[in-house]
Amino acid sequence: MMRIIERYCRGERNDQSLNEDGMLVTDDFAAVVDGVTSKSVRHLWRPSGGVVAKDLMIDIIGGMPADASMRQMQRAVDARFQARYRSHEAGIRVFADEPVERLQANAVVYSARRHEAWLFGDCQIMVNGVQTPTTKDVDVLLGDLRAFTVLALREMQDGTPDVPVSGSFGAPASDAAPKDPSRAMILPFLRLQSQFANKRGPFGYFVFDGFTDMTYPIRTVPVSPGDEVVQASDGYPLLRPTLDESERELQRLRSEDPDLIDRYRSTKGFQGRATFDDLTYLRSSPERLRPSLA
Repeated sequence: MMRIIERYCRGERNDQSLNEDGMLVTDDFAAVVDGVTSKSVRHLWRPSGGVVAKDLMIDIIGGMPADASMRQMQRAVDARFQARYRSHEAGIRVFADEPVERLQANAVVYSARRHEAWLFGDCQIMVNGVQTPTTKDVDVLLGDLRAFTVLALREMQDGTPDVPVSGSFGAPASDAAPKDPSRAMILPFLRLQSQFANKRGPFGYFVFDGFTDMTYPIRTVPVSPGDEVVQASDGYPLLRPTLDESERELQRLRSEDPDLIDRYRSTKGFQGRATFDDLTYLRSSPERLRPSLA
């Protein structure tokens, strides 16, 4: 059993049905799920691939047996995603051949029976104030590329006042995506990133997409009774031991680096909103020790 200390989930848009983050807490599992923002060309999922992937993940985790292993959960997710592809009118061949069109999600899942948490992708975990790193090399590369484009467009604006260089200044908070020319410029590279999904090598990374590698190394974090555990999506880039502290860091980042090209480099900025991404934060503590599996 987990004692829930605080929990919070909010989408970046006003319409919360578009929130691609989610969480689940049962007697057996505590999970934070982050559906990946789609870079699709075909636009095959409604309301978005991230929402569909998140909802599927929540349903799958909630239906897993208490003693499920990390690999059992991975196989179950792959099977459900593949089933959705087979039932889609586009046909499974599209999803096999075009990784950018797949459902994609990351998750951090705590297993009460196994006394450990599994880091599937770049969701975050902090145990007793110690965070496990989850930054991907490809994210660093593309964050640097977007910073380059923002700065280059600023240089272009010097002496040319009518050239828009950023959507971060004074853009209204709405469900319509604010204009961000730097994001548009790096979009072809964001789409190329999917070619490295579940691959080994310098730009490879794990993501649930229905085509995962069952031997891919998954970070496993031990959790003992009485530990304080924070699970979060990457909407909190400066994770702290409490929700209030993490929110303060997020708003400080918004004030000091609204385009997210300095203190924390990202593939998108705040664009005038209170947050640049969907937010999920779960702080909890295991209450009692369950019998270990052999």
